[in-house]
Amino acid sequence: MPNEEEGWIAEFEAAGEDEVRLRLYLGSGMHLEAKFHAAVRWLREQARARKLREEEIHRYVWWTLCAAVLSVIVGLIVLVVTWFGR
Repeated sequence: MPNEEEGWIAEFEAAGEDEVRLRLYLGSGMHLEAKFHAAVRWLREQARARKLREEEIHRYVWWTLCAAVLSVIVGLIVLVVTWFGR
C-alpha cells in the first residue's frame, strides 16, 4: 500500500494542485477510495505548505518595509544634522 500511495503522490505532483482538485471534484481518475483520500491529504499538505510560504513572505516584506522606513528616518536625521550643524 505505501508503494501504491507513493505512486499516487508522484502522479499528483506531476499533475499539479489544480488538476488534482479538478479530478477530485469531477470524480475522474479517483475511482479507488484510498486514492481519493490520498488526494485529499495531499491537497491539504499542499495548502498547509503554501500558507507557510505566504506567511514567510509576509514577514520578509514587513521587515523590508521596516528597514526602508528606518533608513528614510536615518537619512532625514543625517540631513537635518548636516544642515543645522554648519
